[in-house]
Amino acid sequence: MIRKAALITAVTSMALLAGCAATQPAMDASRPADAQLRASLAAGIATPTIDANGHDMDPEVAKLFLDAFAQQAAKDGVRIVANGVPVKITVEEYNARSTAARLLLGVLVSGDHIKASVNVGVSSFVVEDSAKTTINGIGTVAKNVGFEAANGVATLAGQPVAN
Repeated sequence: MIRKAALITAVTSMALLAGCAATQPAMDASRPADAQLRASLAAGIATPTIDANGHDMDPEVAKLFLDAFAQQAAKDGVRIVANGVPVKITVEEYNARSTAARLLLGVLVSGDHIKASVNVGVSSFVVEDSAKTTINGIGTVAKNVGFEAANGVATLAGQPVAN
């Protein structure tokens, strides 16, 4: 009986502590990157802009997002230059738990979530991530979405995506 209780406790704990899993960017097949856009992207992109779209997004979350984007873009071989191709990120869905709610109530409260549309030239794609654990909060979600946004831009540019 004790062995069964320990197993149930271990499985439950692992489920509660499981990390978030970022999605792969969902490319808009109706507007694929053409040769002209790929050539422009090879020259570089401008620093992305974030449109919070009316959501109350903490500036620190936006900074984590953009820092993660820049880090992953560099790994993917996408250069960020002053007069590069504009990249506009529009937040479609945003939910952030308070730290107290996350730590005290964990999975009992709605999770942290960001869903954003990334527009690059005439192409666009959607990235999103969620976290419901007590460990991962909105900062981790922002980083994951930033990484995936950069990977989407690299894919449009015809660059291999780095891990």
